[in-house]
Amino acid sequence: MRSINLANLETAFWIARLGSFTAAADRLYTTQPAISARMRELESALGVKLFIRAGRGVEMTMEGRKFLEEAEPIFQQLEALTASVSSGYTTSGTVRIGAGNISMSWFPSLIREMQKSMPDLTYDVEIDLAGKVLQKLEARKLDVAMVAGPVDKNRLSSCSIGYDRMLWVASRDFLDRHWPGNVLDFLRQTPIWCVQRESFYWTDAMRVIMDGGGNPRHFNGISNMAAAREIVLGGGGIGCLSSVLIQHDLDNGALVPVPDLQQGSWVEFSVVCATDSRESTVISRIMEVAQQCSTLKRDIA
Repeated sequence: MRSINLANLETAFWIARLGSFTAAADRLYTTQPAISARMRELESALGVKLFIRAGRGVEMTMEGRKFLEEAEPIFQQLEALTASVSSGYTTSGTVRIGAGNISMSWFPSLIREMQKSMPDLTYDVEIDLAGKVLQKLEARKLDVAMVAGPVDKNRLSSCSIGYDRMLWVASRDFLDRHWPGNVLDFLRQTPIWCVQRESFYWTDAMRVIMDGGGNPRHFNGISNMAAAREIVLGGGGIGCLSSVLIQHDLDNGALVPVPDLQQGSWVEFSVVCATDSRESTVISRIMEVAQQCSTLKRDIA
């Protein structure tokens, strides 16, 4: 037996339900000759006659009734699948999310909210630099992402989720032991930690250090800002760190801004997806919740 075309199977069910080739053609938005051609293909594949003419309509043969009765579960599953996909509404499956370290300060609240509204979703979460996350989003290796910096709105759909400021900080103990009295001498001898060169704000951050007298031989790049925080807390030098990520350290005095050094700029964060993905109920909901849950500053004016 040759393989069965699903379109032909669907056609057979509508003929049986509606009683004629003409009615099935109207239901499937095609012509009566096209319906007849589909049935010839299906009957040829099965090797049996499914319908016989009866006045203006048709009747099923005994073989037709047996075949369609046994195939009914397949057709019902096909209808359910078609309805689910065409409606764009599904609340189960795995969502691939990309994010940076800074987003982790409020990411747990986003997940909790999603678990309440869509408990059957599961998540694959990838933490990386914004540029790499956006590349994977465009390559359809991620479904949605939360990133810092500029987003090409001609290629992706995005919503702002707030602003964060990058601060040059050191541990209080490190400053007590190494501060020579002025920022110029301090930067000449101090290890400096910042995100890797692929980051969009590496150039601006390093310009601040060079203007302050920093030694390029002491520049260190790191892809994980949470790890950079631990290094700076441990006395490994100064770092350009997210104010949101280190707010508790600033409040308790474990980290302090480097004296007389120009602090970093404000950075806008966005939740981003492929333009056509905004039609997905799940992706649209994640973007909405991301805006609600973000603890980033909403306005820097």
